[in-house]
Amino acid sequence: MATNTTKSAAVMSHPSPKTIFLWFRPRSLSTAVEKCVASMNKVEVWHEPYIASYINEIFGSEESMKTLPSMSVWQKQTERTIIRMMETGHTYNSGNLSPVDQFTFEWVKDKLEKPLPEGVDFRFVKEAALSMDGKYDKLPNVPTKHTFIIRHPRRIAWSLRRLLIHGFEHQGDPDDFDVSSGHPLGPWGNRSTDPMLALWNHVRENIDPNPVVIDADDLQSNPEKILKKYCEAVGIPFKESYLKWDGSDEIVRSYHGPMEQIMYGREEQCYDKAFLSSCFLPLQSEVLETVPEKCKVYVERIMKGYKMMYETRIEPE
Repeated sequence: MATNTTKSAAVMSHPSPKTIFLWFRPRSLSTAVEKCVASMNKVEVWHEPYIASYINEIFGSEESMKTLPSMSVWQKQTERTIIRMMETGHTYNSGNLSPVDQFTFEWVKDKLEKPLPEGVDFRFVKEAALSMDGKYDKLPNVPTKHTFIIRHPRRIAWSLRRLLIHGFEHQGDPDDFDVSSGHPLGPWGNRSTDPMLALWNHVRENIDPNPVVIDADDLQSNPEKILKKYCEAVGIPFKESYLKWDGSDEIVRSYHGPMEQIMYGREEQCYDKAFLSSCFLPLQSEVLETVPEKCKVYVERIMKGYKMMYETRIEPE
């Protein structure tokens, strides 16, 4: 994939604002981290603006919809969410969320290049690496600290299968559902096999040779140690109070992001646990030794990248 070293050098030397990206693979604890950071002082949080742009591009492309026919189910569910919002309003009225149809890669880039509002110290963007595959020129041209959260691929596969089975209204045996293809959260068309690894390599080669990596299991097992080191790595003064936050989802009103996508995710159980979290919950189980047959290809595709990034992660000790 082409990179732009000249532009990346400009990013490093550009003055304020200060932006922190947290890149993730789906089902990696990123939404809980987002809520934790949102509870800190003087922060502007952006929730998945590029993935909203990515999904909008799919919905707007006849060719993409033919390639991913199951997306018609998501589209209908999103339309139902919009109708309910128009009829009854929504939970996050009067907040900072924007209509999802505003989200394009160019629009988001422009918004993320705006100066920080008065009284805000940093901008935090939670984003799926898969949304930026082939779109690195749409990253904001501002000084940015790129961070990544990883999770064991077998944990991701089990969680992702549950999410997609529900989201695509799969009927029948769950073991018949193929996590490895046919949906926008995995490789399709000419996209990278592992967009997270591709983005991590792009950042290392062009922006920051040592991007911050944290592991979800480490964070759940040692929240204070990992969060403290993460804060230090990105320049946020750590406070013990950051380990606990309000258990309601009221703070989501302060997020910047796609209104309908957030409401859809809340209603369809994508975000509900994280939005209502109040701390990083301890691990409940060890990583399972196997996954269903139709998850194995997905796991194999991302295992190499996971292992490479794991070796560079922030460690508890």
